Amino acid sequence: MTDIGTLKEVEKVFKNYKMEILGLSETRWNGFGEFTTQEGNSFIYSGHQDENGAASYGVGILMSKTARKGLLDWTPVSERLITARFKSKVRNISIVQCYAPTNKATVEDKDAFYEQLENVFRKIKKQDIIMLIGDLNAKVGADNHGLEKVMGKHGLGVRNDNGERLIEFCRNYDLVIGGTLFPHKDCHKITWKSPDCITTNQIDHIAISRKWRRSLLDTRNKRGAHCGSDHHLVVASIRLKVAAKQTMAEKRKGRYDVGKLKNNTVKGEFNTELSNRFYTLQMGNNETINCKWNKTKDTFNKTCEDVLGTTRKQKEPWVSDNTWKLIEERNKLGQRRLQTLDVTEERSIRAEYYRKHKEVKRSFRKDRRDWAENLAKEAEQAAEQSDIRKLYSITKTLANKKSFIKKPVKNKDNQNVVVTEDQLQIWAEYFKELLNRDMPDSNVIGGNDEVLLECDPRINSNPPSRSEIIKAVKDLKNGKSPGIDNIPPEVLKACPETTAAMLQPLLEEIWHKETLPEDWQTGLLVKIPKKGDLTLCGNWRGITLLSIPSKILTKIILYRIQNVVDENLRKEQAGFRRNRSCVDMINTLRIIIEQSAEYQAPLYLTFVDFEKAFDSLSRDAIWKALHKFKIPQKLINIIKATYDNYSCRVIHEGKVSDPFQVQTGVKQGCQISPIIFLMVLDGVMRRVITTPRGIQWRLTQQIEDLDFADDICFMSHKIEDMKGKIQDLKNEGRKVGLKINTSKTKEMRINCKINTPLTVDSEIIESVDQFQYLGSIVDKQGGSDIDVDQRIRKAKGAFAQLMPIWRCKELRTGTKLRIFQSNVKSVLLYGCQTWRVTQAISKKLQTFINSCLRRILKIFWPNVIFNHELWCKTNQAPSSYHNQKEKVWMDWPHPSQIPR
Repeated sequence: MTDIGTLKEVEKVFKNYKMEILGLSETRWNGFGEFTTQEGNSFIYSGHQDENGAASYGVGILMSKTARKGLLDWTPVSERLITARFKSKVRNISIVQCYAPTNKATVEDKDAFYEQLENVFRKIKKQDIIMLIGDLNAKVGADNHGLEKVMGKHGLGVRNDNGERLIEFCRNYDLVIGGTLFPHKDCHKITWKSPDCITTNQIDHIAISRKWRRSLLDTRNKRGAHCGSDHHLVVASIRLKVAAKQTMAEKRKGRYDVGKLKNNTVKGEFNTELSNRFYTLQMGNNETINCKWNKTKDTFNKTCEDVLGTTRKQKEPWVSDNTWKLIEERNKLGQRRLQTLDVTEERSIRAEYYRKHKEVKRSFRKDRRDWAENLAKEAEQAAEQSDIRKLYSITKTLANKKSFIKKPVKNKDNQNVVVTEDQLQIWAEYFKELLNRDMPDSNVIGGNDEVLLECDPRINSNPPSRSEIIKAVKDLKNGKSPGIDNIPPEVLKACPETTAAMLQPLLEEIWHKETLPEDWQTGLLVKIPKKGDLTLCGNWRGITLLSIPSKILTKIILYRIQNVVDENLRKEQAGFRRNRSCVDMINTLRIIIEQSAEYQAPLYLTFVDFEKAFDSLSRDAIWKALHKFKIPQKLINIIKATYDNYSCRVIHEGKVSDPFQVQTGVKQGCQISPIIFLMVLDGVMRRVITTPRGIQWRLTQQIEDLDFADDICFMSHKIEDMKGKIQDLKNEGRKVGLKINTSKTKEMRINCKINTPLTVDSEIIESVDQFQYLGSIVDKQGGSDIDVDQRIRKAKGAFAQLMPIWRCKELRTGTKLRIFQSNVKSVLLYGCQTWRVTQAISKKLQTFINSCLRRILKIFWPNVIFNHELWCKTNQAPSSYHNQKEKVWMDWPHPSQIPR
């Protein structure tokens, strides 16, 4: 199964013989998972746990669309066993696909396999129809004396040790071996033939529960099924049908083909159709906001359906007709080989068969190369047309990055769940619990000295104007997924003036009534995998898709309040603010560490991590923070309306869960959520730093912390000051819903002799010598060597993933260099402005870059090229040019101002 094209051949046989379920042995795929093939079949597999280890053994089950609908459960047991449970109209069917050790294997291996098999059977429900299938490497023979309940008298060969073991197992679990029940010619019983065609055996079997023996109509091999294997296909006809489960979950609508809007003719047709529908649209004065929005939404959707249509995932017919012709010729040779009785002629045909089989494999590889070359040409055209999105989409395909393998989902009882509807329910429960955090004991922000101030007169609180709406529409980003209304941004931007004319009356009514349509209060949660075991819900993050038209309203609010809020935020906060970046904060921290190390000044650093910070904020804390920043009451009421009855629905396998309420945190994906979070956190931090406990910054100033959104780095000269700040942050944070995550919070000490640990709720904060801060490693010595080594390792990984790109002959060197610049060099040089560059570091970087450029240009030993010629050919500058420190937004103190 690891050879190119093998799965294609297997699916061809699967289709020709009209099978519903096919068990496969020795797949040689590591790990486990499920995926849908291009033909629409589903394949589940189980192999070695180490996905990067040597590929051997492995089992799998291929299912038709009908069979997949009836799949109730499946379990990847090991590299030799996989189980699947199907719903049928009579009883549920449990299938165990196996790949047993050979007869020459050690006794220990055989005992371990059958012990594992027994453990599997003990877990199967007794009322199920049980089938044991696969390559059991067992010869049971024809002698069924005393074994009539286990086998028939139509077996083949002489029983071996594996055969004895199989018979004993079937007797214990009341199974009957199907291949021995039906009279057939010996040639139709043979399941394996040695490469020299001298030895033939019946070692692949299908066994079924004896109670259901009468439902087994026939079992025999199909010698005409050729996939390049030395085993014959064993087929059982059964008087049972897999029944599809009834599904109640709502399906998500298909996405519109907005790519057509790049064509000016189609765009003009779309705008004309939209304008015509808009002018015939009638709104009643007594209609609700929901009703008016639904009419507006239907106008957009019907126009999209009529003009654009929906996108369809196209198959990749990369296997050429010539390859299928060669396969047919090989199969005919296989048939001749089976039918001939002359030994000499059989040897001649066998040799020709193997030659043709090699030719088939070569043709498969050629087809794959041709397919890649055609994709490369498309990528080149995309590069010429500056279609970066398409370019990198094709790059990902060419890099041979595996399509997502679906995994079972573990429920709260740690059991694997494979049924889509049940998985959807698990995901909905998980996100409902995740997004509804514990409410704080107190929602009070600030003390008695804090009062609600009058609104800032610079903030406009009138209904949105036409010009504001047009600007907000134009500022929408293309390529964003639509929300529950299925309206993408490209549709709204096709004609901003028409969109503004359609939405302005609705927005004005929303402004006056302070009520939003239901669609604007519902988010769709899409799951994104992280690292680790993907069967665990905790190793996924959710991305919320909001209604794109609703973002027009929130963009307008953001434009009005952004400048006023920004000028009132603490200067230590750099997250989500103009002209401030991660690099600024990394640079600031590096210089502070370097100067503290140089002048022997004691420095305590604590890197604080909050548990689900954005999802935990108290809503009352949000409203009070808005008042404190002098936001007009009208805008606060509109923002409140976006949170009223806010709910989410989870998308899983194209289906949508029931909605659930979200009552804490800011709305993910909302334009104003980041700035709202900063306002709440600003109030918390101001109360924490009322007493100066930071490090000296100029003669009369101190700096307490460096913040990038919720990533906080506390700084102090004294351990008591650091303890006090952490305790105050814990107390003040809890008032607004924030809780310190002690396991991820770390501390670092520079030039400090005190070893007293820092604690949060009696839990000790781990002390580290280095820490990854905003993507860069900072260490106690203040150097850059560790960070540079890490960047080189990551860049090597990025370069290796794109190796098919560098080998591709169809892509021009300029395109390859563009991909190298954006996908590899950007990884390598992240944070380079903050490095203390030495000659050794510069040489390390340049050596790596030069080696990559030589590989891209295909310059290998003994061919040589001077570095300056290499840089000239690739239009690259030496790495030292990229490592110049940039000016950051804070003024550095003179060394004399840092206490020693």
